Amino acid sequence: MNSAVLHRLGAVLPKNHFTRIYVLSVLTLASACIIAESYILFLTRQSHTVALGNLWQVPGVQQAVTTSMTTYMVYNILFILAQAYTIFLCMEALAHKDIIQIVVVVVFYFVCVVFAATRYIAFFIYPSVAARMFTFNQNVYIMQVTVMVCYVLSLVSLAVFSYKLKQVVGWNVYKRLGADISLHRAYLWHQCLMMLLKMDIYFIGSYLVQMTALVLKVDDIETWLQITVFIPFCVIVIAGTLFALHGERRRLMQGLAACWFLSIGYFVFKMYRVNAPNIIHMPNDPYEDSRPFFMITVVVCLLLVIATGIASIQCTCNFDSGLKEAIAYDKMRTRHMKLYNKKDEETVQLLPDSVLSAHERFALE
Repeated sequence: MNSAVLHRLGAVLPKNHFTRIYVLSVLTLASACIIAESYILFLTRQSHTVALGNLWQVPGVQQAVTTSMTTYMVYNILFILAQAYTIFLCMEALAHKDIIQIVVVVVFYFVCVVFAATRYIAFFIYPSVAARMFTFNQNVYIMQVTVMVCYVLSLVSLAVFSYKLKQVVGWNVYKRLGADISLHRAYLWHQCLMMLLKMDIYFIGSYLVQMTALVLKVDDIETWLQITVFIPFCVIVIAGTLFALHGERRRLMQGLAACWFLSIGYFVFKMYRVNAPNIIHMPNDPYEDSRPFFMITVVVCLLLVIATGIASIQCTCNFDSGLKEAIAYDKMRTRHMKLYNKKDEETVQLLPDSVLSAHERFALE
């Protein structure tokens, strides 16, 4: 392989060997989960086709089975997207030396374990009418157990890696921001809010997908309120919080913090509505197959909006502490270092391989 290519590849990969092992572990475990979830999705679609063709010929029952299968397939897709999002979170955390985000990825996997265990219970312990077709399906059983094992392995291994990376990454913060304790505390809350907003994007987005694809109906007024009010509200609040945080706009952040706390009432209402006596166990129950998954999502969203509101207030108190200028200076310094390394890399590419080999031998000697 050309020495210039090796030089460029080494610039992309993390320099620390332990960090490279962490990246390889994340990619391997996430890829295994994606393959397993994709196969479960294939088996679900296959079972749905067989069921419609052979077992349920009554139109009303066919519609109910189709609704249930759509629910399971939507959650399979969300599980796959969760693994892709986990890879993004890990890579971005390493790129920005964000130890809080590295630790939160472990929490993210814990939520994945809870979802996977809930799905196993819904399929094989307390199955619904539609889920009973999977009770004796060994392939689905084996793949769901495999997914749970992969999630547990990911949870344990990433917890160990996060503890080790704390020492590798944590020292970098002191080199970037200095030894000012108040500045470090402000930066800690800045990282916390950034991390919470990234989690909000996935889980609130997941909640909106579940509501839109599985629950709401075209002739229901709640559908149009969801589309015209709640979805734009979520986008504006998340984007506005990011804008206010980076620009240290105190008044805007205070208003958005109030919006986060007002959202608590909405999710509490949704928890009641999902389990309302006039809905649960009724013939047209829209949450029949999605209730356990939906409730976990609502509870996670509720905890996230509370935490995001608290972090927003704390970040507001830390405005004008010099953190904005320190981050801007660190970005400028990083940009200059990249330009310097790029020029050095271009110089290396211009040198013939014989010169590079001689240079490498001289360095080794």
